[in-house]
Amino acid sequence: MVSSKESGKMHGLLAKGYVFPLIAFVVPLLVRAVPEFLMQPYVVGFDTMGYYVPTILLWLKGNVSFLSFIGTAPLFYSIVVSLVSLGTSLVLVLSVVAVVFQGFLGLSIFAYAKKGLGWSSWKSVATALLGTLYFVALRISWDSLRNVLGVVFFFVALTVFSMSEREGYSRKRYALLSLSMVAVVLSHQLVSVIMLGVFAFTIGYKLLRKEKARALRLFLASLPAALLFLAVFSLLPSVPEYRLIFGFSNTNDGWLALFGFSSYPTFLLSEAGFFFYCFLLLLPFLLFGIWRFKNFQVRSWLVLSLILLFIPMVSPSNLRWVLMLTYPFAFCVVEALSRLRSVSWKRFGFTLRRIGIVYLILTVSVLSLGFMLLPPANPFPYFSDHVNGYVYQIPTSMLQNTLPKVYCGDTVNALQWFKNNTNSSALLLTHRAFYGWAMLTVNASQLVLYEYDNPLSAANTTAQEGHSNIYLIWWVNGDGWYGQPTVSSSFKEVYHSGEIAIYSYEAAS
Repeated sequence: MVSSKESGKMHGLLAKGYVFPLIAFVVPLLVRAVPEFLMQPYVVGFDTMGYYVPTILLWLKGNVSFLSFIGTAPLFYSIVVSLVSLGTSLVLVLSVVAVVFQGFLGLSIFAYAKKGLGWSSWKSVATALLGTLYFVALRISWDSLRNVLGVVFFFVALTVFSMSEREGYSRKRYALLSLSMVAVVLSHQLVSVIMLGVFAFTIGYKLLRKEKARALRLFLASLPAALLFLAVFSLLPSVPEYRLIFGFSNTNDGWLALFGFSSYPTFLLSEAGFFFYCFLLLLPFLLFGIWRFKNFQVRSWLVLSLILLFIPMVSPSNLRWVLMLTYPFAFCVVEALSRLRSVSWKRFGFTLRRIGIVYLILTVSVLSLGFMLLPPANPFPYFSDHVNGYVYQIPTSMLQNTLPKVYCGDTVNALQWFKNNTNSSALLLTHRAFYGWAMLTVNASQLVLYEYDNPLSAANTTAQEGHSNIYLIWWVNGDGWYGQPTVSSSFKEVYHSGEIAIYSYEAAS
């Protein structure tokens, strides 16, 4: 039984509005903690193991210059490096950070809906939960932690902007708006493009409405972030990858061939297919919600994304823009639900909105739980190879990083064998899938990263450079992933643990 005193405290919390933001923070945090818990002692996420781990380990050793530091959008790495420097395990830090970021994402979405749009607490918390628990949102949180951090600050910026427009700009709000926009740029380049585009559209709209003073204030607040973005973009280590494809060639010698597209129309069809795969089950709500939802900033986000989807890019992949639509779509879906309350069948005693809520809860729950709980070897049918034609964008399960959990222990054993049974002159050829793992165990100077190329070509090149003690880590023959089930006969197995093997390279005479 709940005492009257405890009941009074609960009503007090509700009255003060603490419960709803707490729900928006805690529920996404706890849900995102589930795959991290199930994957322990390993970390979740392809980019987390394949890119974040190597970069952080190199930074911890001081292998970063000031220019590359700025060019990498360093806020996420700075946070993680600082925590690891306190003596905490890198894998544990990445797991905890992923969980906490998802909680703050829910809270930031709630704050924008409540404070920025003036929505009710129930409507705001529903948007926060949909924007963090839908399987596309969970996919982003799976390994795009920098992306999530950038979106958190973007919603902070949108909230401060909306409150300033409604209640007036103060020095505190002006500074907070500018700093939150800078934080977006320091977090992730893709989110920065969306943010700067949305505010550029907003400035243009205000100029058309003759609101020159408001346009000028927003321009000045955005200027530090815009200048920093130009600096980050120009210093980015992989600037050549961020090229636009203007050829639209029908031949296989164009950039589109890098993605397996023979023409521009096939490229657009692939994007459309991915869009429907991600959002088909939400489409009835989206069509109604986009039409009814009048917020200029969210509409600008949608228009900007549509424009970007028509411009092929080498990097980032255009399908990333589709994934990012899950956040503005959450607002559109909830807006559609709120508008359905007027449609009812009095004879049956229920409204169309109740049907929509039940449908949405069941859809999100089934897909998201299937995505989180089932292993890659036995995925939920919607994420299996038979249905999911975009496994490089939407993995079959969250219970994997660059490898499914079933191979993680064998990989650790194989790398430990290499460390204990070879000398410092030995080199280990590593595919991107094994690079982060190898960085955690083996001296970085002994690693040769060949990314996704042929390991035999990498071995021949390494041998021509004068090295003779060359090894490779891969699956045992016949079980290999990433389109390479076997290795060349030039590689001889010298050790295996389960399905993961160490091979010794023997150059052809």
